Amino acid sequence: MPEPGPPGEPARPGRSHSDTVRRGEGGGKGRRGFTWGAALADLVVPLECGGCGRPGERWCAGCAETLAGPLLRIRTRADLTAPAWALARHTGAAAHAVSAYKDRGRADLARTFGAALAVGIDRLRAAGEIAEAGERPVVLVPAPASARARRRRGFDHMRVVADAVAADLVGSVPPDTAAVAPLLEVRGRVRDASGLGAQARTDNLAGRIRRRPADTALRVSPGAPETVAALLCTPATILVVDDVVTTGATVAACVAALGSGGLKVAGVLALTAA
Repeated sequence: MPEPGPPGEPARPGRSHSDTVRRGEGGGKGRRGFTWGAALADLVVPLECGGCGRPGERWCAGCAETLAGPLLRIRTRADLTAPAWALARHTGAAAHAVSAYKDRGRADLARTFGAALAVGIDRLRAAGEIAEAGERPVVLVPAPASARARRRRGFDHMRVVADAVAADLVGSVPPDTAAVAPLLEVRGRVRDASGLGAQARTDNLAGRIRRRPADTALRVSPGAPETVAALLCTPATILVVDDVVTTGATVAACVAALGSGGLKVAGVLALTAA
């Protein structure tokens, strides 16, 4: 079950909660300017908030607040060997937004989620949970989705969110050093985890989340390790990023797979915790 975690403030003046709202499509201030193209698009696919459905805004200020509270420290039922936090509980607007992003065509929310997770990283730093900015590069490892889920959605949803987190970190003032490392994959067939209990979720993933080949390309900013070999010998803050932590089976398998390859995970950061 989640419990209140470190409530620290963002560590850098270049990225605050107000910045997160502003980057999330106006944060409740409405559209930035009328265009006939935007008006036509609204007729085809009505513009509405991804959290509450409020018309005329992609992400309203009220829903932005649901991802801006104190971080939640997650206690998982699975055997997770790294600390885990979430931005919010998986209820209300936060849960609706995650579902809309994953399964209802709201890919535009990736940038919103990325900015919110970047602020979460700043808060972990301010609370002393992970290394300060500038001390170590941040390496983001997206939790993998099955091939079937990627085909259904048309994209690798957590890879896109991880890219958005890295872009926000690198674009801050002062800039961070960051890398996105898609080092994990799901091999073989897995069942839909909806409705499965803790042990069933663990069994469902047993041996199926594995490391990708050592030559897997990393997307990096200047100063970050560019290869898996470089990452193995570079002190870094490795974070697994996921959408929803329920029993913790997925992230526990991710942490274990990375650890078996010599990569120590500093923590798990998720959008929501169920």
